[in-house]
Amino acid sequence: MKVLKSFLLISLSLLTFISCGKKETNSRNNAEKVIPVEVTLVKKSMIDREVELVGNLLAWKEANLAAQTTARVQKIYVDAGSRVKEGDLLFEMDDTQLAQARIQYQVAKDNYDRLKPLYESGSISQSQFDQVKAAFETAEKTYQLLLSNTQFRAPFSGVVTAKKLNEGEVFLLAPGGVGAPTIISLMQINPLKLILNVSEKNLKDVKPNQTVEIKSDIYPDEVFKGTISRINAAINPASRTFEVEVKIPNSNEKLKPGMYARAKILIGKTEGIIVNRSAALKQLGATAYYGFIVKDNIAKRVELTLGKEFDSLVEITSGLNEGDYLVTRGQGLLKDGNKVEIKAKAE
Repeated sequence: MKVLKSFLLISLSLLTFISCGKKETNSRNNAEKVIPVEVTLVKKSMIDREVELVGNLLAWKEANLAAQTTARVQKIYVDAGSRVKEGDLLFEMDDTQLAQARIQYQVAKDNYDRLKPLYESGSISQSQFDQVKAAFETAEKTYQLLLSNTQFRAPFSGVVTAKKLNEGEVFLLAPGGVGAPTIISLMQINPLKLILNVSEKNLKDVKPNQTVEIKSDIYPDEVFKGTISRINAAINPASRTFEVEVKIPNSNEKLKPGMYARAKILIGKTEGIIVNRSAALKQLGATAYYGFIVKDNIAKRVELTLGKEFDSLVEITSGLNEGDYLVTRGQGLLKDGNKVEIKAKAE
């Protein structure tokens, strides 16, 4: 019985020894295992910098035209959709008062023209001439005021976007002096403008006449160009942003007021590190990224911060230095401290 127990103890010891030996051998083999990888030399290159924003397109100019007094609409020369040039006659109001004012103006002008030579020759006194001159100037101003409130011309070239009244209808001022309804609405749509809200952080990079690229979802393959025409000097206290106006040429009138637009303000070029997107591995269950660089054939894990993306490439803003060798293939098999064999090296 004692012999049997001794035999069992010896056998158990031998098994334990063999098992431990195998574990040590496996650990040593794993530690010495060399993983083949491909690397690329990290270099700096020039990167286009821009501020990306969104906004709605607006007419460059917009006017809601109406009379200053209650009157009947006598004639409308345009309709919604009509294209007009600056100075074109759009509509006329009842001209009864205008006709009376025209007669009074003509009488006053004739008196002025007749007495002026007499005054210059000394035939009439200064006071007599001053009365005639004052009557003429008053009649002229009254006539011009009624003329401007009877004949309405386009203040700029554009498109009529609305006709609110028809010929023969009476235009009424809104009660309480709040304002007057519109008879004709006019928009200038070439050029257009885009209002962007730029943050305090980016304001220092935004300057007048800077180029802005505009894209619309309606034309996904087209890029429209504009320039910064105005930068508001005061900050919006609610949003902590500055209003920036972009002027956009629109000769083909593809873009329309009210369209949603994406804008890129091109602010110049700076140096940065760009690598293949696949070299940056995302940590499971997190938004952080990491990669591996090789030093003396040893893989070293580095935490990466991503910046601007370019299709299959991405900018690395921290984690890499110029001159590092970044693993671009085989990194999925690596752990920090693994021995590696470089199979291919891209300079």
